[in-house]
Amino acid sequence: MIPSPPTDEIFTGLSDFDALAGPILRGRVTVAAARSSTGTTAFVLGVARHNDEVGHQVTIASFESGTDTLMGNLVAATTSVNVDRPLSINKGRRARIERARAAMEQSRLSMWSSELKAGKWPFKDLSKQLAARPILDLLVVDGYGLASHGEPSEGATFAALQHLARERNIAVLVTAYLVPRDDTPETDLPALTELSQLDGSVAEAETVMLLHRPNRNETAPQRRGEVDLIALQGWDTTGTATVRFEPEYHRFVDLPNT
Repeated sequence: MIPSPPTDEIFTGLSDFDALAGPILRGRVTVAAARSSTGTTAFVLGVARHNDEVGHQVTIASFESGTDTLMGNLVAATTSVNVDRPLSINKGRRARIERARAAMEQSRLSMWSSELKAGKWPFKDLSKQLAARPILDLLVVDGYGLASHGEPSEGATFAALQHLARERNIAVLVTAYLVPRDDTPETDLPALTELSQLDGSVAEAETVMLLHRPNRNETAPQRRGEVDLIALQGWDTTGTATVRFEPEYHRFVDLPNT
């Protein structure tokens, strides 16, 4: 039996950021926004995995990936095995994968995915699924823009997420995309004003963090592997904590303490 969590608070599991910014608050929507190829999906999967491990009830809802992909990414992060290169996986690593997958399937972490279909509001399908989960601590929504496709009115998806967070007193963490101008150097810090058209409604969120990967196109080798987690607004303390992104394992980890 998984033990009850020692606290009701929801954290990212990344020590430096949590120490800086405090918990992801219940009762509100928290936005994690970033430019492409920054690792937002890996980040929120890590948050989900951490909270599942401490005993919280977590649902991951992806509008970008299927559940098989989500499971593979979670297993890679847990086992330190690059599941994207199956030919290099030996017997011992395969056994680790199988154990991790079995443990994941027996955990209370639930996964849901939806493929975008024209003329349909994908978030509506998710709402029906969540109604069947009376106990929930954290909802991760990966791909806000796709979730809101075909919404009945502008901002309806975000309003529904806010209502869900407040009514059930859960933490809701959503990903959104930033689209910089063509002449913006990748080393420049991102800004909320770069939100894509589909993600514009999340600018109303009370709590926002930005992810910045200055070397995503390998033009800043001195920052190789680093991502800045920027607590922009709504946190206990605003500021920046730097972590390491390991794309081969689909995970974020703390930098070594020195």
